[in-house]
Amino acid sequence: MNSTQAKLSLGPLLFNWDVDKIRDFYFKIADEAPVDHVYVGEVVCSKRGYGNDYIPDVIERLERAGKKVIISGLALIMDDKDKRFMESHNAMSPDYMIEANDLSAINFLRGKDHAIGPFVNIYNEATLRYFEKGGAKRVSLNHELPCSSLKALADAATAELEVQVFGRLPLAISARCYHARAHNL
Repeated sequence: MNSTQAKLSLGPLLFNWDVDKIRDFYFKIADEAPVDHVYVGEVVCSKRGYGNDYIPDVIERLERAGKKVIISGLALIMDDKDKRFMESHNAMSPDYMIEANDLSAINFLRGKDHAIGPFVNIYNEATLRYFEKGGAKRVSLNHELPCSSLKALADAATAELEVQVFGRLPLAISARCYHARAHNL
């Protein structure tokens, strides 16, 4: 069993907040929250991720506060535009661990240290080992796993494992987010 001390992580924001609210939220996390890792980036919709010019300032502030930053990737990669978005994410952040939330993102990350998000299904030890061999150093386990599965995965893991213990779960991740619909009316 991997017996490291528990750490707190703040997962990526899934809300459709305006840029100033997101930036201010992360600044407050940097200044006040006792978390070790902070996931930053767009998970829900690539259209919301363009123009996130605040991210370098957020990353700098979080790192200055001693937080480890992980760049989150899309939960659904649907087309070439989403693929290019993920490729630019990967190229933009060579010094940061990227979180894969879609299986197609694994191809961009193979051989590079990366995280696996809760939208990639890992239900057994063989699947966990497969992703660890490909470079996964952190794995956020699925929300619905029972305690017996969590224990079995924890006993087998070489990667750091995460489980959600507080916060809201998304009702769904859709290929057509609210933001995309609002701009196409």
